[in-house]
Amino acid sequence: MNTCRLILIFALLLASLSGAASHQQTAKLGDNAALRYWAAFYEMQDSSVTGDQAKELNLIVEGAAPYDDPKYKDLVEKNRPALEVMARGTALPNCDWGLDYELGDQTPVEFARKALPLGRFNVLYAFHRMSAGDEAGAVQTLTAGIRFSRDVANGGSLFATLVAKDLLVDHLRAIDTLSHAAGFSPARRSELRKAVAQLQSSGLDWRSAVNHELEMLKNPEWQTPLRRIARRYMAALRDRSALPDVETSIANAPSELQRIIPNPKRVLEEKQGFTKQIQQTGLLLH
Repeated sequence: MNTCRLILIFALLLASLSGAASHQQTAKLGDNAALRYWAAFYEMQDSSVTGDQAKELNLIVEGAAPYDDPKYKDLVEKNRPALEVMARGTALPNCDWGLDYELGDQTPVEFARKALPLGRFNVLYAFHRMSAGDEAGAVQTLTAGIRFSRDVANGGSLFATLVAKDLLVDHLRAIDTLSHAAGFSPARRSELRKAVAQLQSSGLDWRSAVNHELEMLKNPEWQTPLRRIARRYMAALRDRSALPDVETSIANAPSELQRIIPNPKRVLEEKQGFTKQIQQTGLLLH
């Protein structure tokens, strides 16, 4: 085989590999649920919601007020395109928000702020579909909302994890409310039970979220106390009895560092409340 032919074959091989890599990269980007979610954020229609409506809608989502479909169905329907885009995103296995933690405390978290109203519209959409007699659609909406809420926390900061927790609790409360008010058929109850069981086995990664939060604190003078705090924080997330140790470590840290460390007691309370809600909903569905 002469040299020219070898060069030609090598060039064709490189082009083939380059094309395959480009195709894989394109496929990976196309399979990223986060891109669908960003599209849903931009489809969302929430600018017309007044302050009083926002308060009432929050009470509905939190289970403190009944859902009034004639009053809110138009608002829900306006947001249906956004919710349908979101639901299509939940069918994808990968969600990468593309966060750059090298930016430290400047790492953007706007996606989590936008996720909160979208996820709450999704709860209202489940109520709306159930009011229209569409039980299958309501269950589909709730299960998609659970997957979306988990994706909000994917690789994210503690703030994103807390938003995800709030949205998951909102969806679990909606399941409780609809179970008591209308009930679910055995088949639909089984679908919901599977979704809740996944939360019981692998809900939210609190340790990773707190780790991200601590790693963003870049001051060289803080590294020694931070290592001690991080070690004890992780222990407290595994076993609440270790809470006094991490609180002592924080109290002994520089005052400026103390002010920006996530309150371990509050984090544990959020984690415990989330676990309790999962257990409550799981029992209700059995």
